[in-house]
Amino acid sequence: MRTNVIRVLATAVLMAVLGASAALAATPPPAGDAKPVEKSRKDLTPMPEGWTALRQEEAIKQAHKQYPFVEDVLMEDLPLRQQRLRNMGIGYKDIKQSYILLDSPYVDTYEKQYDPVRFMHSKHAASLDGDCAACHHYRPADPNAPETVSCRSCHQDTRTDANTERIGLKAAYHMQCMNCHEQMKKGPVNCVGCHTKRSVDHKELVRLPENPKPQEVTAECLRCHQEAGDDMLATAHWLWRGPSPYTTEHRKSVMSGKGTTTLNNF
Repeated sequence: MRTNVIRVLATAVLMAVLGASAALAATPPPAGDAKPVEKSRKDLTPMPEGWTALRQEEAIKQAHKQYPFVEDVLMEDLPLRQQRLRNMGIGYKDIKQSYILLDSPYVDTYEKQYDPVRFMHSKHAASLDGDCAACHHYRPADPNAPETVSCRSCHQDTRTDANTERIGLKAAYHMQCMNCHEQMKKGPVNCVGCHTKRSVDHKELVRLPENPKPQEVTAECLRCHQEAGDDMLATAHWLWRGPSPYTTEHRKSVMSGKGTTTLNNF
């Protein structure tokens, strides 16, 4: 009996303490003591100052290396080539660089809108269980040539007269990568999934006189962004028509705006 009484009293004391704590926590702090919540814009994975990827300089030099064009290749069925490479013991252990930069001049023929892809060579080979023939689908016909060669050896510039039926390097990269990603349902299939967007330095592009007029600035922007300019003319911002109580004689006309009588083309 005595033990039961002690348990009841202990439970009552505990409940009273918990109730007091909850009431104290629910009481709002004085207005003068409240601190605003500070928002953080810090990168969750900040890049250390001065950091570059391992062997980045070597990868850049390798990416711009010129390869002789392989005009003739050995035609063989893919299953036979896969089996032959396995019998020769060729696999991901033979890869010398863990990654390569896909930054060939055969790709950047016009504007450079994206940074080159850092292709994780070893990782892709391992995920394909060492099936090198999945990408290196042909070899040079010359028996003295290496069994696997760079993509740039067979796919180069589509504008040359040599082997016009063979697709260029840029198309080869995109078809090989995206088709494989779609079939395996792994990996990105859009531009920014593989590339990082290259920011444009307008200091190197804009050509304006000193102290330019507003119309000159507009004309210079439209030199590269004509399509964006055409789209702007159809927006609600440009076609705005609203009340203008400060016009002459205080006429509350609703036809004075960017799309009517207001001059604002810059």
